[in-house]
Amino acid sequence: MGADGESPGPSPAEGEGFSVRRVVWSATLLATVGALVELLLRKSLPAAASLTVAAAVAIINFRSLEGLLQRVLQPGRPRFDRQSLLTIGRRLALFAGGFAALLIVPGVDFVAVALGLSTLVVALIVEGLRRPGAGGG
Repeated sequence: MGADGESPGPSPAEGEGFSVRRVVWSATLLATVGALVELLLRKSLPAAASLTVAAAVAIINFRSLEGLLQRVLQPGRPRFDRQSLLTIGRRLALFAGGFAALLIVPGVDFVAVALGLSTLVVALIVEGLRRPGAGGG
């Protein structure tokens, strides 16, 4: 109870939770820094492009999955309908197309692709560690 007899509300830090926007921003920042490092230190345009495209595919898939989970896993009646199936199909097609491009396009740097896909994972870990007590577990 506060001094005025009312229970205090959550502090600004407690009101913040998991932020998809922060995850996407962090992953984009990591991908940009990684591409610049590839360009400046290794002087490799194909490696920078590989890292950037892989990070973009990972971020797009993450955003799509986030929207799908909000649509299907909701407190009321879940809406697992044709739109949900189309979203899953588009995600799989994008991911399969990315892997097919790895096999078809010459000069793809597979280490840079792995780093590009890792940018999202690192951004998710950083967001999860930002508030260790939030979200249960």
